[in-house]
Amino acid sequence: MKRRIEQLPGGSLLVGALPLGCKLCTKGSKMILFVTGLCDSSCYYCPLSQEKTNKDVVYADEMPVSSIEDIFTEVDAIAGEGAGVSGGDPLCRLERTLEYISLLKHRYGPEFHIHLYTSKTSLSNDELLRLKNAGLDEIRFHPQTQDWTGIERAIALNLVVGIEVPAIPGQVDRLKKIARRAQKIGVSFFNINELEASETNFESLRSLGMRLTDLESASIEGSSTTAKEILDWAITDLTTLSVHFCSARYKDAVQMRNRLERRLEQTIREFEERDEIDPLLVLGVIRGSHGTQLNNDQLTVIYTLLKKELEIPENLLNIDPARKRIEIAPWILEEATQEIKKKLATLSNLEIGISYEYPSYDRLQTMFDPL
Repeated sequence: MKRRIEQLPGGSLLVGALPLGCKLCTKGSKMILFVTGLCDSSCYYCPLSQEKTNKDVVYADEMPVSSIEDIFTEVDAIAGEGAGVSGGDPLCRLERTLEYISLLKHRYGPEFHIHLYTSKTSLSNDELLRLKNAGLDEIRFHPQTQDWTGIERAIALNLVVGIEVPAIPGQVDRLKKIARRAQKIGVSFFNINELEASETNFESLRSLGMRLTDLESASIEGSSTTAKEILDWAITDLTTLSVHFCSARYKDAVQMRNRLERRLEQTIREFEERDEIDPLLVLGVIRGSHGTQLNNDQLTVIYTLLKKELEIPENLLNIDPARKRIEIAPWILEEATQEIKKKLATLSNLEIGISYEYPSYDRLQTMFDPL
């Protein structure tokens, strides 16, 4: 029976079955565990930021990691059901990767799904067995050479195995060749990601004649068209291999949004509100004016004054020492703006307003409304 193409949200497409790792990403319940920025490959299209490329750093989603407890904190913050282990290449730090997988399985149990992304397609049986015994459920390979012995070994060990590559415009024949070989050896799924530009890869992409689809997105023109050609071909020429085109919009509008929704639900504080439309936290902020910062003594003075003289309850008021600001319930700040300004008149260079922020660890601000 001829297979069909299923339309997914955000312009993504699917032939066959979506891997469990992707299903959980779609729900927003997968934490991305960035094990290291080190990598043996040198892909010209790698989108890693300057802060991560070739740096031996660890992140749990947007959170810099200094201990395993940081990783657990982020899993709990999104009510996580699994983790996607990535890099760089996480197998450039195999012992660290094994430790993290083992600790996550021990903490959250066997149902906590862990997948890993690597370009090392010649992994030994011993390395793969160690990954499986640590608790790895699914492994995704990004082939850089014709040596697929590690992929074949992973299949023989009954790991769920996938191939994951970007859709480079014009490389339809190459993608078909990869898909045919993957199906022949028993790979479960073939993920094709829309090619995206970043601050680190844009010049390389541009030098090859590539350009953005439009000024509102980072996707590369022709990438989605190339991927769609593969899916049209897959419905008749492939029989067992699942093929998934993951669009840039799908990652942002579906996966990322759902993860932020989950994080907001788990982490919203008593003095914060949520935006009516987007997964944004809304809170009142008192901070130094642009280019300046309040020091700890000033923060304490403002906090004490608001608490004692204006009788603002402690549960609706907070000092954020990392961001050098006072956080306050937005409804209180809006109602008492003039009174607060009078009380703080002796302090110069203050900025008072309502902040709209993502509930991510880095609390990226999208808008600030001065009062």
